[in-house]
Amino acid sequence: MPMDTRLLRSFLAVVRTGNITAAAGELTFAQSTVTAHVQALERLAGTRLLDRHPAGVTPTHAGTRLAEHARQLLDLEDRMFAEVADRRPAGPVRLYAPESVCAYRLPSVLREITRRLPEVRLTLVPAPTRTAVRALGERQADLALALEPSIRYSTVDSVDLGRQRISLVAPPDTPLPRTRAITAAELTEAGVLLLERGCGYNDELAEMVADTPPRYGGVEVVKRCVEAGLGLALLPTVTVAPELEAGRLVELRSPPIARYHLWLLRGREQWASPAVEAVAESLTTLCT
Repeated sequence: MPMDTRLLRSFLAVVRTGNITAAAGELTFAQSTVTAHVQALERLAGTRLLDRHPAGVTPTHAGTRLAEHARQLLDLEDRMFAEVADRRPAGPVRLYAPESVCAYRLPSVLREITRRLPEVRLTLVPAPTRTAVRALGERQADLALALEPSIRYSTVDSVDLGRQRISLVAPPDTPLPRTRAITAAELTEAGVLLLERGCGYNDELAEMVADTPPRYGGVEVVKRCVEAGLGLALLPTVTVAPELEAGRLVELRSPPIARYHLWLLRGREQWASPAVEAVAESLTTLCT
């Protein structure tokens, strides 16, 4: 029986978001349309594909199996139309990246990509590495950037875009020395301010101190708290460069930590549209 592939796209959006309302918003469909698509797909499959519960929906065993086949089929459909169209790169590209990279590295890069690829619709989603890798695996993301010492996920291919400096920063009136590395005891006494979990260099910092430090969320919040004298923070140097130059923060020598690099990630064995390929090429040249 012929099937409208929009049913599969609606179903995959529901699986990704875990919520029919959220899926409808992502697809710019009415909620009733997404519900009808899922119900029609369940009739075609002859089995229930989603378990409904108060918090949303989750795929059944059959739904999980169908979702994987649906991703492959829709990849093939996208590839088919892209190859016969013979036109400039166009269409949506979903890029996941850490908050610090989104806010401090990407604005000028995205402006240049928009100039080069005017028909590409680029969506930027702040996300830590694990979330980004999962999104790539679920076809929710097309590309991702990660700030890590190395990439050890078997489901993605990676390109090293270069080392990224990380700075231990303190308020300018700190009594801590600047001529040697700060010890774990000094970190504990001064207190450290951490970003959300999943940030590798902050997780390293948390392991150096005796007590479990609080998590303060975003980069801007942490910087302002350091300026106010509430503790020390470990942040990408690019995020604190203006404050260091203005003297609102000072850089200390941190205890030994891993060397962090910026990586471009893409799903292994996942077909990429011409738009995705073009954005990946631009990121590789503009971020190194």
